[in-house]
Amino acid sequence: MSLPRALLAVFCAAALVLTGCSKGGGGGGGNAQFRVFNAFSQATALNVAVGGTLVTTGLGFQGMTQYVSVPSGSQTILATVVGSNSPLVNTTVSIGSSNYSYILYGTSSALATTLSLDTFNDPGNGMFAVRLVNAAAGVGALDLYITAPGADLTNTAPTISNVAFGGATAFISVNTAPNFEIRFTPVGTKTVIYDTAPRIFTEHSGTTVVAYSKGSGSLVNVALLNDDGAGTGVILDNLLARYKIVNASLVGSPLNVFVDGTLQLSNIPYTGVSNYQQTSSGTHTVTVQAQPTPGANLLTLTPNLSSATDTSIALVGTAGALGGVILNDDNLPPAAGSAGVRFVNTSADVASVDVYVNFSKQVSALAQNNASSYLNLTAAVVSGTTYEFDFNVAGTTTAVLKLPGVLLVAPHKYTVYLSGPAASLQGIVTQDQ
Repeated sequence: MSLPRALLAVFCAAALVLTGCSKGGGGGGGNAQFRVFNAFSQATALNVAVGGTLVTTGLGFQGMTQYVSVPSGSQTILATVVGSNSPLVNTTVSIGSSNYSYILYGTSSALATTLSLDTFNDPGNGMFAVRLVNAAAGVGALDLYITAPGADLTNTAPTISNVAFGGATAFISVNTAPNFEIRFTPVGTKTVIYDTAPRIFTEHSGTTVVAYSKGSGSLVNVALLNDDGAGTGVILDNLLARYKIVNASLVGSPLNVFVDGTLQLSNIPYTGVSNYQQTSSGTHTVTVQAQPTPGANLLTLTPNLSSATDTSIALVGTAGALGGVILNDDNLPPAAGSAGVRFVNTSADVASVDVYVNFSKQVSALAQNNASSYLNLTAAVVSGTTYEFDFNVAGTTTAVLKLPGVLLVAPHKYTVYLSGPAASLQGIVTQDQ
């Protein structure tokens, strides 16, 4: 994926996190040991060098290295998107002969990095050490729970509390147990936005828990970086995902939606949009019925809802030929002072449209049942900014729908659906994040 040119000249100074110094090892011969975790979803392949030593090449999103020996002292970190000659990061840090983790995360308009010193005080027998890095853009401050599997969180205090985006804690000591369940909630709530299968933490060990974003506006994913001599680590995918339903169909009655045989959404009218529904990640069977004819399936879909992501499912077509358009939603925050918006052509019989924003063409030849990329449009916070969206038959000046007075508020994300037959097109404007 190519990145906006402006991003290639932007970098964020690394946050240096200092902890205890009796465990986690150190570099030999005056060198440092350096590993990289790519939690930056909008860079699919990164090259990273420290002081002229190449640490990794082509490191994909969610990719992590083990420790690589690099020179200690004052060193320049260069991170470059594969195929680009301009550095994504070009910064100088001071590192000693110890172990370090370097995490890249954030958004295309606001890259962030954290450089952490991977040493900790041995917590002793029957204990392990853990710390948290919040690299989840757009989600806000987090509470981390490490509990016995299935423990009720209602009256349970967080293991680590109120860590803001970009924040990194010191190590704390926790009693070991046969296994643990890791969960995250937004700070001060008991709403679980991350859950995983039971996990073992061995005594005397140290682990950095990294919460990061895969594109959801609510859910997070997790990487565990083991603070050991090798620098091993693992991705623990979220057991949760979210979806929403948009009724852009020509069915003449409201629709009911069943997921894995259970009614989840009822009486969705034409142009109606559900809220995001949280469910388990993985493949589900989604069936759609008209409200007046229960038991008669008009459509069956089997979307794979990827962990820690948001998905929109637009219902299109007639009762006899109902279909579904499955969209991966990017609900990461847009650039500061802007709103993100994409357009989806779910019309019944307009094969291709050009989309004009305030009379300037921004999307060309948007085919039926396809979505555009997201645009960043300048918008005011709270009060918002008004735009006109016009849809023309592709390559012509023939307007098929005009949407004046659409209010966009920063820093939200929106989707605008073109729906209905050519003779009576409508616009469905949804705020996704």
